[in-house]
Amino acid sequence: MRLVGKRIIIRDLTFKDFDEFYSFGSNPNIGPNAGWKPFPNQDIARKVLSGYILNKNVFSIASLEDNKFMGTISIYEECLRKYKYARSIGFSLDEQYWGLGIMVEAVNLVIDYLFNKTKCEIIEVGHHTDNYQSKRVIEKCGFNYDGRLCKYKTLFDGRLVDADFYSMTREDYERKMYYERIKTKI
Repeated sequence: MRLVGKRIIIRDLTFKDFDEFYSFGSNPNIGPNAGWKPFPNQDIARKVLSGYILNKNVFSIASLEDNKFMGTISIYEECLRKYKYARSIGFSLDEQYWGLGIMVEAVNLVIDYLFNKTKCEIIEVGHHTDNYQSKRVIEKCGFNYDGRLCKYKTLFDGRLVDADFYSMTREDYERKMYYERIKTKI
């Protein structure tokens, strides 16, 4: 997959991303927010990257300027909803790019892709209740709050966390795009 935005490219991960991927994944401020343990060494990072490359459901968010890895965005068929046209997305961004609108751009590119290039009818996304950065991205992208799953998951460090979930239907997306077109005409 290759999606091009104003500042970023969403593309397949490659082994050329390894150095940035390892730095990103070993940062203790990134993984725990998303529920995964930071990489303790390069061997683990290499195994994770290999798995992502083979599974083809995790993509690189890269700089449009120099193709440098900035984070990941995932598209999953496994969802809370048991509906064949539902997809779930997940995302993580290297700390140096936080607060710049990069992730909002990436998520919006994936939303456009899923509703314009696939048969997807509903997208779901969630975050642990204490991950306020992900919450802001989800809200800025126009997802609707569905609710909280209490005691959703036990994380690698033993913490039991709640998670908030959101969704966007194809109709929600079409409505959002209609209003964005009207705003640009005014």
